[in-house]
Amino acid sequence: MASRKVYLVDTENVATAWKEILPQKSQKDVIILFYTEHSPGISYMDLNVIREYPLSFDMILCYAGKNGLDFQMVSYLGYLIKTAPKSEYIIVSNDTGFDAVVKFWSDREIEVCRKSKSELTAPQKRETEDDEDVRAMLKKALPEAYHTEEYLEKTYVILCDYDVKQLQALYFALQKELGAEAGMEIYRLLKPQIKNIYQKIPK
Repeated sequence: MASRKVYLVDTENVATAWKEILPQKSQKDVIILFYTEHSPGISYMDLNVIREYPLSFDMILCYAGKNGLDFQMVSYLGYLIKTAPKSEYIIVSNDTGFDAVVKFWSDREIEVCRKSKSELTAPQKRETEDDEDVRAMLKKALPEAYHTEEYLEKTYVILCDYDVKQLQALYFALQKELGAEAGMEIYRLLKPQIKNIYQKIPK
């Protein structure tokens, strides 16, 4: 196992969820934030957490455009692998499109993986009454055809990866993970209750 981890963060996609890495980061580890003018802002609460770990991350400004940040981040990943092939590289993003990049480098025996927002927070999360409430709300909003464990669990995990300010990204993620037709219908049915749902999802 590599002694150093390098986190490449897609800030357009996961916003400030990367702050969960800070408490577990070793001195050798590196966090690189890739951002554009479209990256979400940072709340005062998150900023207060980040301030506890000064000089713990680097920032790279990317050119905006369709998938622009993604291409620049993957390009930089290749550069890093060339300079330090024995490090472990972790792409922090909800975008499953990066999984092809992970497989490409894994086939070449380079340690690369992807972690979503929900995976970053998973070690700290516990099953709570709010979790149960959200699942109950999903069952109430969706027809029985979508009450299977697969649909409910995947929908819940995708909801956790986004927030109420990222509805377009949520819409595309549902379509990508559940299929175009099912994802579109689930989003349409949940949208009227989306604010109430997000009030119940543990932060």
